[in-house]
Amino acid sequence: MGAVVDTAAMVQELVLPKAILRVQGAVEHADLLTERRAEQIGLNEKDFVLLRGKSGILLDFGRELNGRVRIVTGYGTNGARVRIRLGESVGESLSELGSKGSCNDHALRDITVPLPMLSDSEFFLSGFRFVNFELLDEGAELRLKAVNAVFVHSSRPQVGSFECSDDTINEIYRTAAYTVQLCAQQYIWDGIKRDRLVWVGDLYPEVCALLSVCEDDGCVARSLDFVKAETPLPGWMNNYPMYSMWWIILVNEYYGMTGNLAYTLQQKDYFLPLLAQIDGCIAENGDFDFGGNFIDWPTHEHPDEPKGVRSLCKLCAQSAAELERLYGTDGTLSADILRKISKKDALVTEKKQIAALKYLSGTALSEGETALLTEDGARGFSTFMSYFLLSAKCRLAGEEAALSSLREYYGGMLRLGATTFWEDFDVDWLKGNVCPIDRIPQPGEIDVHGDYGMFCYCGYRHSLCHGWSAGVIPFLIKHILGVRVTQAGYREVRVRPRLGGLDFVKATLPTPLGELSLECRVKDGRVHTDARVPDGIKLIIEEQA
Repeated sequence: MGAVVDTAAMVQELVLPKAILRVQGAVEHADLLTERRAEQIGLNEKDFVLLRGKSGILLDFGRELNGRVRIVTGYGTNGARVRIRLGESVGESLSELGSKGSCNDHALRDITVPLPMLSDSEFFLSGFRFVNFELLDEGAELRLKAVNAVFVHSSRPQVGSFECSDDTINEIYRTAAYTVQLCAQQYIWDGIKRDRLVWVGDLYPEVCALLSVCEDDGCVARSLDFVKAETPLPGWMNNYPMYSMWWIILVNEYYGMTGNLAYTLQQKDYFLPLLAQIDGCIAENGDFDFGGNFIDWPTHEHPDEPKGVRSLCKLCAQSAAELERLYGTDGTLSADILRKISKKDALVTEKKQIAALKYLSGTALSEGETALLTEDGARGFSTFMSYFLLSAKCRLAGEEAALSSLREYYGGMLRLGATTFWEDFDVDWLKGNVCPIDRIPQPGEIDVHGDYGMFCYCGYRHSLCHGWSAGVIPFLIKHILGVRVTQAGYREVRVRPRLGGLDFVKATLPTPLGELSLECRVKDGRVHTDARVPDGIKLIIEEQA
């Protein structure tokens, strides 16, 4: 078993602006803010940024960051009013509160403060890339030595890697890995700009991605335990019955990826009555009543949603059966749930993610459901359900079709300036005269951040750094590289690469036994695999094509 590291060790880095996007009013020497200089303010500063009267500077830090804004001032008007606005997009950093969903919900991003002279001050704790700094009062004067981002992140190193012959896919992997690491601090959050809560449903793609990128350092277990502790039975986690199902799936997934038997055994006393509670909500004829349904926001209150709940319940029962075997129980509870919930079925009519869950739960699809899932590219995808959508499409339509949808969907966000992946995305947002997130929207342009979004993520409230979007990582590892952990903790691993038209794939995976490295290359029409395997791992390379 690998050592467990305390994630309380956080790193803080001062980051310079990469670019000045706009200067307004009387501002001199704004470019000094992009230069590396002594961080300490002095009494005889000769080089500084001078702002007079109503004026402002719009800064781009080059990529999404979690952290604060540091402002270092020299002489000037003591207590001059300055307004500081953060943005995950340029449009958000220029927005007024209440306009296009712009808000200070959960994490502040728009404040006005009296700024002292000769000061070194820090503000906010949020997710942002852009900072709009404004001096508000006529007659005021301000000398700036520095405006930095204070980048706050975990000290855990990235071990996992993925490289292939397609540069777009490589950038997608890197961006997803960065996204999930920003959202995994002491606990795993859904997003860094808003509520920073531990949402158990959101955790599934995040956990699978994080444990493929970094060694297990206790963050996953701490997050699962936090939600368990705040949800005494008969409560449902995060107030959603489906999220308690996700918790069961996650405990089983965590055991498979880490082999942490001691932790998994500790969950038995909560797991068994929870499983009985789920069983009690399902009638003998297959009807169910959990008091509420939820799969994801794009399917919420849609007629397909209960069909997704049925499929999620099947997946939960399958994971529960594996845990029951580990716990030495007779398996009656999980078998009873699966038997009853499988008695009924209904056609999925519109939502691709519901069809994907149905297929992956082991239920055969109709011809129409198969067409719904496999046709029309990435239209109808959601970031939260991307792992399931890509996995089901891969099995039904092949690796090339799945990779094509991956490029279309995640590559679409990259084309719009994303440096982290978003809470939601629709490929139709690429249509028309759309403005990317990294420049000022012009008249007649569609502001992709402010003008789009639905449900709880309308307009600028929409999070552009959301950990649940990282499901693309386990898809690449499990379905393209073809890695299956067949004994918990990577003690046995089967590899069956299916490269989907790629010339090569190279990857490194963190395991409790050390780094597992694989390289798969197409030669003479076949895939040839080389591996560096730590002691204690039995690697089985299966038929390749």
